Amino acid sequence: MNKNIVLVGFMGTGKTTIGRRVASRLGLDFYDTDEYIKRCENMPVADVITKKGIKYFEGAQRFAVTNICENKNVLIATGGSTLSDERNMALLSENGILVWLRAKPETIYENTKNSHNKRLEISGKSVDEISQILAQREKDYSGCDITVDVDGSRNIDVVVETVIAKIKPLMN
Repeated sequence: MNKNIVLVGFMGTGKTTIGRRVASRLGLDFYDTDEYIKRCENMPVADVITKKGIKYFEGAQRFAVTNICENKNVLIATGGSTLSDERNMALLSENGILVWLRAKPETIYENTKNSHNKRLEISGKSVDEISQILAQREKDYSGCDITVDVDGSRNIDVVVETVIAKIKPLMN
């Protein structure tokens, strides 16, 4: 395979957790754009946004995507807003299979309700408010090659197997 696998989706859909497991199962190196930014900036993404601002963070995201995309045959987990930038979308899709991990607002709320200090955009938001933000983002995800619903499956291994089954036909 010469294509990267790129996991996208809203925060709290399991991109990092699922990505690590899919990468391990397929023998691929794993990259996470948020972790890359954290390492470069020596602070969590939430602190980058708070201390340096959203525009700076967007530039850091572009930097992370540009550098990570130099690799081939890897799995990349992206931050929830990464595809909002057209340049990021172009770079990731140029040599990647984009997999949207899709979840309902209720699932996102449940998955993130105890980590709001890391997820500033939805901190203190209700399910309805998350639904509104999600609706705005869905246009960014709708052009993906594959969609995998993660709702209702508390068994991550089932989601991992579904991702692998759906990407295998596109890997060659």
